[in-house]
Amino acid sequence: MFSLNLKNIFSHGLEVKKKKIEKIQDLKITRTSRRSKSISLKIRNGELEISCPYNTSETFIKNLVERKKVWIEKNIERSRKNHLKIDQISNGFITYKGIVLELVYKKSKIEKIVVEDNKLKIFYSDKSRSRKLIVEWLKLQANNFLRARLLFLSKRISIQFNSLTIKSYIARWGSCNIRGDIFLNWKLIMLPKSVIDYVLIHELAHINVPNHSKKFWELVKKKDPNYCKNQQWLKDNGSSFILFR
Repeated sequence: MFSLNLKNIFSHGLEVKKKKIEKIQDLKITRTSRRSKSISLKIRNGELEISCPYNTSETFIKNLVERKKVWIEKNIERSRKNHLKIDQISNGFITYKGIVLELVYKKSKIEKIVVEDNKLKIFYSDKSRSRKLIVEWLKLQANNFLRARLLFLSKRISIQFNSLTIKSYIARWGSCNIRGDIFLNWKLIMLPKSVIDYVLIHELAHINVPNHSKKFWELVKKKDPNYCKNQQWLKDNGSSFILFR
């Protein structure tokens, strides 16, 4: 979000009690009577939305959009790509361990899912159940893979954990408590394997160092030398996967 302070442009004494939404050249403009003297540009679902004080001139808005053209175009493109990833199934694909699989539907008396030639083949008896079948399949793969992978990494880096619970989150990939109980997001199964390993090592490291101190990051780096690259990937791409529906 880009925000510009208009404190010195508009009168402090102006108070308008109405909120008005309008369109200017396909731009959604929300004029508000809030006390803040700032104008903000937000990208929502691939579209630019502008919020501004009630008496902001159309000329000022157009000039601001022109000045921020590069920022706007860059973030609109990013937003549209992220939106596509959030609702993958409706867009005809699914991401599994970092690999994009095309969805292929086949009517069948026996319901099952098969991965073949970068395709996820969904055999369904009732088309309305196909989305549920895909999500259930992903959760099953996550349960099997994450449990085996956490056990493997635990032995490899010599940090033992107490228990593992796999849950559904929309704001975190994992957590760990002082008893050594680890909680993981099943949506991790959609990420590249190296990024999955980073998250698992991150939570295992918290068993020894329950904070994000320098000592913690030194431990993570020791156990995962490429953690910076994996961490950056998660920052750049994680939000669209964690909001998957």
